[in-house]
Amino acid sequence: MTPQQQKSKDSASQRSEREIDALLKRLHSGCRFIQFEDVHKNDISNILRNATHPDEVHSELGRALAHSYMTSLDDDVGERVLLSLCCGEDTENSNSSNQQQTDNANYASAANAFFSSLAEHFIANRQHQIRSKWVQWCVRCEELVSPTDGSSINNGGGRSVLFACLKNYSLICFGNSSVGGCEMVYRSLKRSTSRMFWIRSVAIALEAAITALGSESEEACVLFQDFHPLFETCILQARKKIKLHDLGAHNEESRLILNESLRICTMNLHNDRSVCQFTMKMIEYLTKSLVAYLDHLVYTSSTNVHESVAVLDLSYEWLRGLSDLIRLASTKDLDDDNTKRLATAIDTITFTILPQLSSSMSLYSIAFELTPIYSTIAFSISSLEQYSNFTTANSVVAMRLGTLALSLKSDREVNGVCDLLLSIFSRFIYEETLVYTDISFVGGILYALGCVFASRPHFAKKALTMKQCGEKLMQRTPTVLDLSVSSTFSLVGEENSLIDLLAEMKSDPLSTNYQHLIDVISKSISNVGHTELHSWRRRPLALEDQCSGLLAGLTLLHMSVMSPSPTEYGYQCTLESLASFLDCYPHAASRVLPSVFDTLRKSSQQSAPLPNILSNSIKFIASKPIVSDPHGAHLAWTYLSPLMGDGVPAATRASIIRVLPQMCLNNRKLFRRIRDVIGKSMISTDPIIRIAATASLSDMSRLDLLRDVEGIVSWVQSRLIDEESTVTYYALSTLRYLVQNEELDFDLVVRVLEKRLSLDLGSVDNFLGWDVLVLEILVELLGEGGLEEEEDDDESGDEEEEKVGGPEPTAKTVKAVSLLIELALKIDSDERYDLSTQARIMSKIYQSLANYSALILGLDSESIRTCADATSIPEDLSGDWDRYLEFKKLVQGGINLATRMQDEAKDDDIDSVTTEFSNNLVATIQFLLSFEEDTFGSFVFRKGSSSSKGKNEGAHQHRVSKSVLSALPQVSTVRSMFENDESVSARAAAYFYALGTEDDNGPIPQTSALLAEMTECISHFAPPADSPASYAMQVFSIMSAMTAVFRSMQNADENSREQLFETAVEQLDEWATEFSEYGYVALSALALTADDSPQFYTSISRVQNTILDGCDMFETEDVKLLCECMVAARLSRSADTRVVALINSVEKSIERHNGQSCFGGYLGLAIFVQSVSRRMRLSGSDPSEVWCREQTLRCICILVKSLNNCILTHDGSILKLASCIEKGKLTDTLSLPSELIIKDGAAQKLEGVVIGLSHCFPALAGVSTDLLKCVVSVVDELPWGSGKGFATHATYKTLIDAGVYSSDDLSGAIAATMACVQGFDYDCIDLSDSLFSLVSLCRLSSRKLKAESDLISETTERILSATSRMPSKGKTMAVFTRCASIGEIPGVTSFEPNIHSSVKKEQVLAVVEMLEETLSNGEVECTHASSLALGVLCAMRNSSQTIQQHKHEKKSDRKNVDVSSIIQGKGGTVMEFVLQQVAKSHSDILAQHSDTICAAKQLCILFEALEAVALPGSFGRVIETTLHSFAVGGTELANSSLKLLFSQIKSGRRRIGFDGRGFLDMSTRLTKLQPEYLRKLVGATGAQQMMAAIPNLLFQLPTSAGEEVAKCLWGICRDLSNHPKVMAEFFIGMKTIFASAGKESQDKSKLSTSPALLRALQNLIASGLFDEFCEVAALSSKIDATASSYATSIAAYLECLEITSASAINADDMGMQSDISYDNVLVMASCASFSSKQTRRVETWIARQNARDNPSDLRMLLLSSLAVAPQSRNDIEMKESIVNLLDVMLVAGVDNTLCIELIAAKVAYWWDSRNTNEISATKHPIQRVSSMSSFLVSSNLCFDAQLLPNKELTSIFHLFVNDLPAKLALLCQTWKISDDISNRATRLCKDATAENKKACLQRIIQLLDGGRE
Repeated sequence: MTPQQQKSKDSASQRSEREIDALLKRLHSGCRFIQFEDVHKNDISNILRNATHPDEVHSELGRALAHSYMTSLDDDVGERVLLSLCCGEDTENSNSSNQQQTDNANYASAANAFFSSLAEHFIANRQHQIRSKWVQWCVRCEELVSPTDGSSINNGGGRSVLFACLKNYSLICFGNSSVGGCEMVYRSLKRSTSRMFWIRSVAIALEAAITALGSESEEACVLFQDFHPLFETCILQARKKIKLHDLGAHNEESRLILNESLRICTMNLHNDRSVCQFTMKMIEYLTKSLVAYLDHLVYTSSTNVHESVAVLDLSYEWLRGLSDLIRLASTKDLDDDNTKRLATAIDTITFTILPQLSSSMSLYSIAFELTPIYSTIAFSISSLEQYSNFTTANSVVAMRLGTLALSLKSDREVNGVCDLLLSIFSRFIYEETLVYTDISFVGGILYALGCVFASRPHFAKKALTMKQCGEKLMQRTPTVLDLSVSSTFSLVGEENSLIDLLAEMKSDPLSTNYQHLIDVISKSISNVGHTELHSWRRRPLALEDQCSGLLAGLTLLHMSVMSPSPTEYGYQCTLESLASFLDCYPHAASRVLPSVFDTLRKSSQQSAPLPNILSNSIKFIASKPIVSDPHGAHLAWTYLSPLMGDGVPAATRASIIRVLPQMCLNNRKLFRRIRDVIGKSMISTDPIIRIAATASLSDMSRLDLLRDVEGIVSWVQSRLIDEESTVTYYALSTLRYLVQNEELDFDLVVRVLEKRLSLDLGSVDNFLGWDVLVLEILVELLGEGGLEEEEDDDESGDEEEEKVGGPEPTAKTVKAVSLLIELALKIDSDERYDLSTQARIMSKIYQSLANYSALILGLDSESIRTCADATSIPEDLSGDWDRYLEFKKLVQGGINLATRMQDEAKDDDIDSVTTEFSNNLVATIQFLLSFEEDTFGSFVFRKGSSSSKGKNEGAHQHRVSKSVLSALPQVSTVRSMFENDESVSARAAAYFYALGTEDDNGPIPQTSALLAEMTECISHFAPPADSPASYAMQVFSIMSAMTAVFRSMQNADENSREQLFETAVEQLDEWATEFSEYGYVALSALALTADDSPQFYTSISRVQNTILDGCDMFETEDVKLLCECMVAARLSRSADTRVVALINSVEKSIERHNGQSCFGGYLGLAIFVQSVSRRMRLSGSDPSEVWCREQTLRCICILVKSLNNCILTHDGSILKLASCIEKGKLTDTLSLPSELIIKDGAAQKLEGVVIGLSHCFPALAGVSTDLLKCVVSVVDELPWGSGKGFATHATYKTLIDAGVYSSDDLSGAIAATMACVQGFDYDCIDLSDSLFSLVSLCRLSSRKLKAESDLISETTERILSATSRMPSKGKTMAVFTRCASIGEIPGVTSFEPNIHSSVKKEQVLAVVEMLEETLSNGEVECTHASSLALGVLCAMRNSSQTIQQHKHEKKSDRKNVDVSSIIQGKGGTVMEFVLQQVAKSHSDILAQHSDTICAAKQLCILFEALEAVALPGSFGRVIETTLHSFAVGGTELANSSLKLLFSQIKSGRRRIGFDGRGFLDMSTRLTKLQPEYLRKLVGATGAQQMMAAIPNLLFQLPTSAGEEVAKCLWGICRDLSNHPKVMAEFFIGMKTIFASAGKESQDKSKLSTSPALLRALQNLIASGLFDEFCEVAALSSKIDATASSYATSIAAYLECLEITSASAINADDMGMQSDISYDNVLVMASCASFSSKQTRRVETWIARQNARDNPSDLRMLLLSSLAVAPQSRNDIEMKESIVNLLDVMLVAGVDNTLCIELIAAKVAYWWDSRNTNEISATKHPIQRVSSMSSFLVSSNLCFDAQLLPNKELTSIFHLFVNDLPAKLALLCQTWKISDDISNRATRLCKDATAENKKACLQRIIQLLDGGRE
């Protein structure tokens, strides 16, 4: 700029300032109104003549100020003008109020002219600098006229200036797109009055602009763009920023701008014939804005209830005005664009606004009249001829409006909603428009609403219209369209509602996904079938939600009947879904019934009705969910009662009558009505009706629903002689159930039948001609008898005292049983009955007989037992025995009949009754087998215990190292020793021991070779009679040799075993006759060793007879008594009566030799006791056990008496002890003698008694440890040298095992005995006795006793030294002492030679060296003892193999197994017959004959029957061979075999005389089979049985074996991963074990698990199998119909982990602490409830993954999200989880992760959980405008959703995300974390690019802030 220009500008500026100064001065001083009061009256005319109008003067002054300002445009000038206009100038003479008012008016006039001139100038010249300053002037004016300090403005224009500024600025805001700024001014103004004036000014200006532009001008769009920002800023601004004290003013401002907007639009519509474009845009905008304004409820509902009411008030006014606008607009001529706008507005109102507003009113106790709105919208739709072309309303709209209608109470409002629905959708009936794929849903909704509302007064016509419309819509064929266009509402996006998803899935008729989704919805509503994966439970649905669920169910119900393809949807499944819903909400039953009735009517009118729809519907009507509700029951009866009268088709009437019992059961208040209907129907002339009525009466009696039966009985009697046999059948059935329920007496009913039907129960022939059906039910009735009732009358008191036992069967019951048996025996041979009929009747007979007890059936245990063992049947017991034989015939006949049925199994009639017949036959056989088990005990089997002999003996021994065994003498060494001097008996005995030794490296010798070797020994065999210890050891050498002989026979071919046994018996008999009487000992030992195989019976009987009949052939009494006792032990297996006689004989022989030793008798009694005690329990009540216990105690008593005879006693206390032993209990406290003195000459006898008695200690401890302690105390009082040292081992071992003695007691005994040893002289015989005792004690101790061992070695060396003066007896004992230091000595301390597990090789070598040295250089007696000891040590080679006793037995082929050789039943018993049949069928299966199928099915029956009894363990071989046979019976036979196997190892199984170890071993072997082979062997069902038996199996296994078995079982589960039930059973079994571990201390009867095994199992569950389980469970993520079964597995696994975590297992060691991956995330998520830390870890991992490009990984993440979503336990965890996931999203990103989806799922679960019951947010009805995702949330959704494809699974999450913003906002408001979440969401929104996620975040922010920024 040139200086001249600058100078010119400055000059102009100075000139302008001077003008402004002059103008302002004039404004302040000269320009005032004339004061007429001060003018003289005569001057007034002159003054008026010269004056101008004051306003015009000030206006000119204002215009002059404006001109001067526009010339300079100086900010300071503008400020001076505003300050002058607003504040004026203080004058001293301006004191009066009138003067002040006048000045204000003057300034106002000037200000108005000033701003008006500026506006005119701006419009003419477009000087935007003026516009920008003007906005500031508005704010400045408000500041000047309303100072912040509260002072008032006395001069100037004041608020008038502000109003003039605002008013004139509003004039330039419209029509000038470059101006705008309406919302800026509004935001800048601080005062509500200012803002409200601004709103009015803007409205006036807008109205003027619209008038000026015209209605059809395109500039109207510009006006809308200028105005709507102000509207949005005013109404939709964020409530979060509005202060509490400003809320009232804000509401007034919102109401003002709304009213002004509505007024302007209404004026335009009234004034213009055609619609104004501004108005149409405003209608569209107002509609959308109202939706956003209603969102404010989310913010206000948790902050201020009054504000919520204010929002609703304004919303109602808003909707009223908007609906009026729409109505006016609909009457105008609209082009397509405007029609579309109007249709969109209508759809928004119906889709969102009406449901939201209507639902919200009920929460705040306010009521709005919405009916006019419904009518207005309906009228508008009717007026829009092209509405159907542009509307996007679909089934979602119909569902929401329908839900609204169901939730309303007023008929007027309901009518309005229905009119609205009809107006929207009725056009689709006839118009040629595009029909959406979900139009059938719309039809179903309309039809369902019509049915529900049809019963309302004055609503019938409207309901009919809706039903007609709905029916036509359902029958229309949809046009194939893109679902994103046709079935998706335009306002929300794709798949925005559950109805949309259903419509899409329904469109594919070939897919089952639609039905899967229906199942998910049903489970969600009812929340049934949940697993224990977490604690999530659904809260009750709100009323509106209940209405939605009900309407959805009714819609699907009508669609299933009325759609073009009715079979597609599954009518029955829909009824089941409705039933589940009504279980939770029974009050809705009255609304369901009209639809059910209508479907019945519609189905009957169809040409091809759905099958069974009548019966299914009637059953549904009679179900509990319907009739439990009083109103529903009334409606149901009202509908059904007319259909049960005359004139109704018989089929329909009968169907309804048949469901009456179920109705009565569900609502007993209907009893009298139902009874009357049935009573009337029973006399109908129509047989179908009579049958139905009588059958229903029978059902009611079965359900015990009948009352006042006296009147009903007369009805029944009249039907007994009905011409229809079916009626008679049900009449008898009614009587049967009345007797069963104790309403009628059995004898009375039988007497009535005898009279009414002319029955004679004594004549079976009268019944054979009866109708089969009637005969069947009569047989069932005859099974309801019972015992006589006990009378309490005093008159019969004497007679009652004379009676023995309890009540007896009634007379008619006895006759009924007899008739049943006779009838069964007759029918089997009656030719008039075909096979099927025989099976039906026999099945009922078995069923009836199985109902009775043994007493009623006439089976007496004592009588049967006596007769079974007798050679001839006593006459007085013949009746009982005959009855028993009759039952045996029944069983035989049943098995035969079953076989015949299998032969004709191709006949369908036969096959239909086979199952029932088999079950009842099995029940009868089980009853009889149990009866025999109780009667005979273990003697019901002819299998002896010898086959298991030695299995338990020494089983506690541990393995001994090979180096130790190698130090023992070789067999060859002993043979050489014998060959050097064959004449010595001790060397012969040693060789016997050597021959009984197994060679690990060589084959088992043949029987003939063994006997040949032994023949050389027996001729020189002569045990010393003066040394009981040597005698016992040599006798047991023969027993060891006979065991080897029998073992060799078992190794031989099965067919040659009998001959070998006979040959052996003959050769041993030759020994006895030619060489020595000890041949008889060998015979007896062989008989005792042999098992119970039938092939040996003949030879064993020969041996027994030889011993029993040849008493004179024995040379010595010892051998005779020994043989008799061994024979008695053999006979005791069958409780032979000769046993008692033999024991008597032995006792008498011992008594006769009072002063002499009968050591053979003592040793024989010990052998007998040891054999019998194996079949004895502590307190068994079984007769066989009682007998065994009696004989055992008697033998011990004989030995105690013999001990008493050896000592000098005077008080008889030992005899009293013997008496107590015989009784089996210690009755009184005994005062036993001390310091016993041995009789002269009785020392040798006493030693023999002590040895024999010590062998009986374990058996006596089994009866009473108190008695044992008494006997031990007597033995302890014997002096050293008496042989009491031989009893030390048995004493302490038995009492320690029994828990009586402790390790401290043992240590004390060792110390005391050691002191005794040290106190004796080396030549004292007492030293040897105490030394043997010390060795025995040391070997029982687990401590290292070096001092004691050294003392023993040193003492024995001194005794055996050449210089020792110890007697020969003492030296012999010293040899035996050194032998005892290596192991147990047979005959002295045990029955078998067992080496000690702790012995070292050096010890063995030292003892062997000492024995060999003694053998060479010792005295004669010492050499004999040494040779015998070497033989014993050689035999100890076998002891380490006791746990593998059958190691060298021949592994015979499974096909060679003979059941009869393994087990047989007692002769003449049912058990014998059953086992024979098992043997036959088993043989057929193994041989694979042509009838293998029949044999397999028969074996299934027999195996099931045998489950009732405890079988010997050897029967496991039968089961095992059956399993491995792969019979044609296949899975059925395998399952039966496994059931029998596992029933035998069941905990608490009572066993008599034998153990079930064989079953346990077989079960263990089964678990170790190869997986492929096992799968082929037992299949998935069998594997499931194996898993169910886990507790019973592992409870009985040691730690190492149990751990191995558990791992094998898990391997089976892993290999059968496609069968989830197997794995579930595995975890359930483990959980049982873990749970029982904590109860063991409380319940001692529970089977316990060792702590080590328990720990191993816990580690296996916690970490060992976790990874493999995760891999298996990951398979469930695939679409598989069985995938949901994994839920049970995971739930059981989680419970195991919970129990494990409570134990000592460290949580850090668990598998859940491993790294998360796609392979294990599903299980990790499912188990997240284990801890909140685990939940957070899984959520974080899921949130960080990017799996959008990998469908399988994406599916896994979605399923895992559903699994972890319900895991939050409280609101604190929930808050932390949401914040954490948002933080993760800030790092990992928004678009490619599943953070939003995971948060949506968690919020969905939390929202519908019971945890939200107490917060007010749950009362907010957002569900009405949601996607209905709440109906997908169920406790098991993770696994239910696995049945859906990826697309539908993703759609479910879309629904969750759509509902997330409102739910999350409400929860955040409640939790007080809105600011935190809003801040994070704002930051995330900036980075989000995915449209749906960005929109979700934006909506979250808006709802949290209460509006837009």
